Amino acid sequence: IECAGRKGIFPEPEHDPVIQIANYVIRQGETEPFIKVIFCLKEVLPIVDVDVRCFENEKKMLNAWANFVRCCDPDIITGYNIQNFDIAYLIDRSKVLKSSTFSFLGRMRKIQTKVRKMVLQSKQMGKRENKQINIEGRVQFDLLLAIVRDYKLRSYTLNAVSYNFLNEQKEDVHHSI
Repeated sequence: IECAGRKGIFPEPEHDPVIQIANYVIRQGETEPFIKVIFCLKEVLPIVDVDVRCFENEKKMLNAWANFVRCCDPDIITGYNIQNFDIAYLIDRSKVLKSSTFSFLGRMRKIQTKVRKMVLQSKQMGKRENKQINIEGRVQFDLLLAIVRDYKLRSYTLNAVSYNFLNEQKEDVHHSI
């Protein structure tokens, strides 16, 4: 996800809107996604080979994304820092926007997806506060947590990890563009 944060302040769901949710959907065993879709707040330019869906307001965008998840019915949801940021932020933001349907993201239609804070402690990783999110019937695989567990790096930002393993970094684009 991308948020339109305030200058110099890390995004907070009470204040800062989600402006973009990008998704790849891949079938087990295939190398290329069969769905590439991005949900955007306000009108944006098209992207080649991507289904760009634009919404005039954030609540409609979030609800459309939640419907997309329910419709695609993924077994696995993966990303980088999705457990401690992206999914939790989306859930918290949907509460701020008073969406009554957003947080039913799992396969059990009547069980609401909720965020719980928990503290984990080990000799290897030290003491860490994490968020646990139930999405009934769907496995969440957060690459950040796997990288922190399995590799000793100087930095765990997405750019640093991308550079370490791929010799590439993401292209940062200001939200106004």
